[in-house]
Amino acid sequence: MLPIEFREALIDRILAFLWRQWSALGVLGESGAEDDWVIDPEPLLVFSLDIGRYEPRLYDEILAWLLVNGQWLDMARLKRILEKQNRETVQVAGAAFQFALSKGNKRKWQNITQFCVSMYKKQSGQVYIEPLFKERSGKSHPLAVGDQVEPNFLLFSLNRPKINIQKEAKEVPVNASANLRFLLRSLFGIGAKSESILYLLTHEGARPREIADAVGLFWLGIHQTLLDLARSGLVLTRSRGRKVEYWVSHRKWWDFLASLNIEETPEPKWLNWSAIFSALSVAWKAVDEMAFGTESDYMKSSKLQDSLEIIAQEFSRGGHDIPRIPTMALPPDLHQKTALLFLGSLFGVTNG
Repeated sequence: MLPIEFREALIDRILAFLWRQWSALGVLGESGAEDDWVIDPEPLLVFSLDIGRYEPRLYDEILAWLLVNGQWLDMARLKRILEKQNRETVQVAGAAFQFALSKGNKRKWQNITQFCVSMYKKQSGQVYIEPLFKERSGKSHPLAVGDQVEPNFLLFSLNRPKINIQKEAKEVPVNASANLRFLLRSLFGIGAKSESILYLLTHEGARPREIADAVGLFWLGIHQTLLDLARSGLVLTRSRGRKVEYWVSHRKWWDFLASLNIEETPEPKWLNWSAIFSALSVAWKAVDEMAFGTESDYMKSSKLQDSLEIIAQEFSRGGHDIPRIPTMALPPDLHQKTALLFLGSLFGVTNG
């Protein structure tokens, strides 16, 4: 398998997986309802907009989704994720937020858009207009011209055809267990309360800092939220050494959630999607460099291997049985093929 063939096979699998995730959130596509994990919209959004440069239809479906469901996004978490991204990722995400801002919900989108503008300007060197979309091969789409240019993307030096959303997106189906985050946000609001309850529902117990690190929020806010929730008696405490651990009765909580018509399926698993998407982004960039870069084959394969091990670790922590991790002891061609099989098996897209 040539590096360019491996690159295109990997992007096919990543995009197929993203379609599954977004279809579970209401975007028209292959159903992802059978997945047994809780979807995390903020890291999914950032990674999808970045990779969506290779799939214009997915990118624009996400834009349509934002106009209907963006109210449920946690902007504090989104900012903390974006703070760790490179210029290109901030650029494509900021352009999407600028478009959403232009459609009227200034209260929701103005701060995050200005945040992206500030980050992009700090990170930018020489600024020039470039096409947003790319072919799977990496070749850029032709520049749109004249009145066919989408003006909202020019703020981030991106050129793309004018957006014409003809059909309103669907609301997120909150009765799906994979969308438990959205149900909890509708019940308890966006922020520390719903994130803390979600983590406790998918773990046997945890301390405030553990939850804060896992969900990407400040631990003092999580700590105060847990103190408030404990007063209700529905969130409980117990001593673990010198530390206080919080926990909930899964049976009582799931009985309550079942009364809200959530699907009667096994309890969904919690995954650290921020870590998984971050590792997947590193893997993609390493593979992109394999095809076009000048770095040594060993360094590129090492980056890919490190990413695979992080992804495997997070799925294992989430209670998933994982296939055997590829090893760098394999010849490069076989290492690439087993990497594709490994990722495809985890994400349910083994056929590329």
